[in-house]
Amino acid sequence: MGDIAYAIARLFISIIFIVSGTAKFLDVSGIANHPALTNFMNAFGEVTSRTTLGYTIAAIEVFGSISVLLGLRARWGAIALLLFTACTIIFAHNFWTMEGAARAANQVQALKNLAIMAGLLVFAVTGSGRYSADDLMGRRA
Repeated sequence: MGDIAYAIARLFISIIFIVSGTAKFLDVSGIANHPALTNFMNAFGEVTSRTTLGYTIAAIEVFGSISVLLGLRARWGAIALLLFTACTIIFAHNFWTMEGAARAANQVQALKNLAIMAGLLVFAVTGSGRYSADDLMGRRA
């Protein structure tokens, strides 16, 4: 039963990123013009164009989540998504710089992201589990 629950958990956590990443691919201008991207570029400089960074973010979400979903090198997909999610707390839901309703709403989003990061951390530490592509190939990575 635990193996089935683990596979279902991989499905549930992947859905969040597949939906979000696909939406970003379909409308990259939404993420390219998002204030979080401005915060990121203020911190690290204009490392690339906003559009390229938007597509990179979408790719991390989609390919990382597919990796976790299929259990194909799920540790690496989970680590990529974990780092991405940490960045969303820092650059998008930085409630500690806000006041009032915006602070409360972003604090909830940041705490939700911490819970998602907990699940991703489990996958990063334990790997793909049974009922995964890695299991079918005889690896536990």
